[in-house]
Amino acid sequence: MFHIRYEYLSESYPRFRVYKIRDQHQIMQYTLHESFSDIIKQSLEYPAYDHYFMLDESRFSFFRFDIFKTYGETFSLKNLDDIIAEKLESIQSIGGEKIMTYIDTIFVDGEEKRFVIGEKGEIFFRLYIIFVDKTTINQFNSSYGNVLLEKNITIIPESFYTLMFLRNNLKKENFVLLYITENYCKAIVIKNGFYHNIEVLNLGISALKQMYKDNSIVQYRYKDYAFIESNQLAKGLIMETLNFYSTLFCKRFFEKNLIGNDVVVVSPITRNVHFIEAFDKEYKKISNNYIVPFHYSDYLSYFDTTWEPEDMDGLILINKEAKIKRLLTAAEG
Repeated sequence: MFHIRYEYLSESYPRFRVYKIRDQHQIMQYTLHESFSDIIKQSLEYPAYDHYFMLDESRFSFFRFDIFKTYGETFSLKNLDDIIAEKLESIQSIGGEKIMTYIDTIFVDGEEKRFVIGEKGEIFFRLYIIFVDKTTINQFNSSYGNVLLEKNITIIPESFYTLMFLRNNLKKENFVLLYITENYCKAIVIKNGFYHNIEVLNLGISALKQMYKDNSIVQYRYKDYAFIESNQLAKGLIMETLNFYSTLFCKRFFEKNLIGNDVVVVSPITRNVHFIEAFDKEYKKISNNYIVPFHYSDYLSYFDTTWEPEDMDGLILINKEAKIKRLLTAAEG
């Protein structure tokens, strides 16, 4: 049984999307408008569950190291542990706690390999280390004592599995992962397959709603693509509004030095095909790249459940965590 809690970070309007997977093999989805500390306390009420906390990236620090060394003896687990210890020593001033370490992009004598242990020669790999900040850890520890000792608690950046999924399936090392939520936008720059920079833009969906209101076209906000296409007056007003919104986005992207990569959009706004078209057209004026809505993939199982576009991070975690997918796949069978 699993509880997955997905954070929408806001001091004034905290919100968590919850996915509850019970032994009846059902996925329950609901939203809680409660503080982070209360959400943690609630998890104590379900000791038989595995708990996943998908938290905002601002709570984490991300480090990547390119390791290139020559080994005459076979590379051992101790060699890897020594390298990790050395790198941890160099970043110990960051504070917080290490929650994840992994390696990939392994080459031995110029040949790509799946594993590094047992190899020898000129060895290259990338080492990744993720820390969660001290404030967040203290909030967990106030309820759990030492949360890092709890085997049924997993703390991860909410976009982590999506980053890995897109990197592996798009075969792209560099892109921008853009989350457009109700109150703000979060642009995560992925460089060489890992977190490089995170920018927050004050252009949430609420800003677009206000533009619809100001232009007296609120009644068209929820009309589908075909309806708007068949109503040229409505389309003209809507496209004028969306073009202005897209222009603001591109201006913010330019100011934040975010241009030059394809932009993958995760948001309820991906349902608005006219917006994606307007944004893509405007973005191409400043960058030879694409705006890509991400709300579906043939590589994912959906488990006979309806998923909203903003559920993609949670859906990908459910697909990629073997023990969760195993339970749900057994149910389907």
